[in-house]
Amino acid sequence: MRNANSSIARYLSSEDGAVTVDWVVLTAALVGLGVAAMAVVSNGVEDVSTDMATSLASADITNPFGEPVAPFERNQWTARTGGVEALETWIGGFEDQQLLDHMTNQAQYADGTQTGHPYDTYHDEFWVARDEAVTRGLIPADQPV
Repeated sequence: MRNANSSIARYLSSEDGAVTVDWVVLTAALVGLGVAAMAVVSNGVEDVSTDMATSLASADITNPFGEPVAPFERNQWTARTGGVEALETWIGGFEDQQLLDHMTNQAQYADGTQTGHPYDTYHDEFWVARDEAVTRGLIPADQPV
């Protein structure tokens, strides 16, 4: 019995693990403070995020001059040749990468400063390819030419 009493006495007088208990208590206190702070601000954060979502949903998109931006529609350019439907059929059969490559090759004719064959045909090819690329989602409708 004496041996058991000395083991119990040693256990009760030992200070091993006291630091661990201190850290557990401090960590629990910090977690409690975090939960309390979250409870206090959560309603306000929710209100602000709802207000932002409403504001963004009702915002009008404008160009740098303050004018509304029209939604994308195909063929909003002036064709120079009469064969646009044939070009649409031909270019519509391109694979995505082939379409982008063709559009890039014809980009030099997009501004329309040069006229006459083949410039007018290449001009129309660029714009048909660009319309197809926008429709497929390969480039954004507002991407500069």
